[in-house]
This record gives sequence, C-alpha cells and structure tokens, in this order.
Amino acid sequence: MERNRIHKLPKKYLLKIKYYFIVWGLVSLGCNSIACQADLQIADSLPTQPAIILQYLQNKPDSQNTAPGFYKTDSIFSFRSRKGYFPSLLKDFEVQMTSPFKLSAKQWLMTGAAVGITVALFHFDGKIDEWARVQKQDHKWVNKSSPVITNFGGNWGVYSVLATGIISVVCKNEKGVQTSLLATQAMITSGVWVNIIKVLTGRERPLADYTFSKTKGGEWYGPFAVWDQDVATRKPVSAFDAFPSGHTATAFSIATVFATQYKDIKAIPVICYSTATLVGISRLTEHEHWASDVFVGGIMGYLCGKQVVNQYNKTHPGSDKSLPQKSKNKTQLTFVQNGNQFGFCLKW
Repeated sequence: MERNRIHKLPKKYLLKIKYYFIVWGLVSLGCNSIACQADLQIADSLPTQPAIILQYLQNKPDSQNTAPGFYKTDSIFSFRSRKGYFPSLLKDFEVQMTSPFKLSAKQWLMTGAAVGITVALFHFDGKIDEWARVQKQDHKWVNKSSPVITNFGGNWGVYSVLATGIISVVCKNEKGVQTSLLATQAMITSGVWVNIIKVLTGRERPLADYTFSKTKGGEWYGPFAVWDQDVATRKPVSAFDAFPSGHTATAFSIATVFATQYKDIKAIPVICYSTATLVGISRLTEHEHWASDVFVGGIMGYLCGKQVVNQYNKTHPGSDKSLPQKSKNKTQLTFVQNGNQFGFCLKW
C-alpha cells in the first residue's frame, strides 16, 4: 500500500524535490569554489621559499590564543583543571593534611626543635605577658602603633592582598595577580587549621585570664569547651580561642607568599617578615595572646605559605624561575661608538 502511495505522489512535489536538490548542489559548488579561490589567494601572497613559509606559519598570530597564559580558561577560572583556583586550594589542604606522614629526617629535626621551643614558651608565657602588658603604658609610641600594626594580621592584611590583586589586574601584572591569589589560598588554609586547633585546645586568652581563671599562661579547657554549656557559662569566646594566634598566622602566610614570589628583590622579604613579626609582637602588647600562641601561629602561617607556593610551582612549571643574577664582574666604564653616535657604557 505504501509503495503505491509513493508512486502516486503529485508531479508538483516531485518537481519541488528535484529543484531543491539542484539548488543545494549549486550552492555547495559555489561555496567550495569560493573557499578554493581564497586559499589560492593566500597561497599566492605567501613567500615561495620553504624556509620563509615555515617562519611565517610559526609567527602567524593565533586569534584563538591571544590572552596571556595565566588568564586562559584552563587556569584560575577552571573547576576541573588542577590549575584552577578551587581545585588547587583543595590540593593544598590534601598536601598539608598528609605532610606530617612524609617528613624527612631534617624536617623531623626541625619539627622537634619547634616543639621544644613551644614547650619552653609555655613555661615563660606568664612572665612574658607581665612584660608585654605594661609596654603601652610606658611608651606612647607603642600605645599608638600597636593597634594599627595588629590590624595587618586581620582585615587590613586581607584588604592589602585584595588591593594588590586588583591593581595588578588593572596594570596587567601577571605575577602580581598570581601572588595575590596564592596569598588568599595561604590565608584560607592557615585559617582553617588555626581554628581547628583553637577548638581542640580551648586555651584562655590573657584578657580573659585576668578576669576568670587568673592562671599564669591561661587555663586549657580542652576540646570543644567553647560549646560546653557547663564550662562556657558567662564566658566570652576569648576564654577558649587563644592557641594559636590567628592574626600572626595570617600575617606570616601573606608575608611568606610575597617574600617567596619576590625573593630576588632583597628588600621585599625583609619588609614582609619584619611586618609579620611586628604583628606577632602587637598581639602580646594588645594582651590578646601568649608568646607560645604567637610562635605557633607564625610557624603555621609560614608553612602554609611555603606549601601553597611550592604546589603552584609544581603545577605551573617554569613559574619559579628567578630573575637573572647580577654579573660578578668588576665595575667598568667604557667608551662606545656606533657610526656617528657615541656614549659611555657602565657595567657593575
């Protein structure tokens, strides 16, 4: 039945089908001829020598890949690539979490030394606090500068990193953008670990210690005490979150990233670590932390900053290349002449 229906189609439909096929064939033929003609014109415009043609093709601009490497889709904006911001942040947490199980002999030795210093500071926390608490009263410059400096371990430090990143984007400074993003990762990772330890230790801050326990070095209330209704009744959060210092960890995480990224400029590491150290000292003069809190916070910030930069260098080969070192030749002053131009060349 269906076969008979096909043979009984009106002639006008058959003519239309033939017409469509003819038009389609002519259009396809025209398009192909135009494309071939364009290719021939390009080929005629190219140099005839093979070496020059090869050089032309290598230097030919790629309209699909004109953006700098750092701003490619397969970079900070990617959620799948390991070079993306959030995948790399998760990788940072993974590496930091497993790092204690992969320490070398030298690293175990350094860890033991850090633990020994921390234990010693526990013993002297009370005496150091007695010295720190009177500094603002005895020195006007400490009273004025300490509240300002301590903010660089908090909001001001975060704002400084964000401002650096925005300015770097506007100025198209790729390394500045990289460094700012790495600094935020270092701040996030160090902040998470610091707050976990705070909850697990429940150490009393100096300010709370003056009011409540009055114990030298502060009371250690233990894990989750901040949520224990029997212990935390009528006590502020500051009674349970002293160890370690979050401001110091933030300051050293930022300082370490910038100091590592710009290590070839000798002044930058000095400025960064000096500022972070002053932030740690300000936490003592502001009666917010004990000396051991500051020491451990600084170490955590430093380690997180180093790990973040090292991980970035692994996923971005060649990004850790340092600037060329200065020549070791002696200072020389020579006369230079080129045609009708002359001048002096100073080498040092």
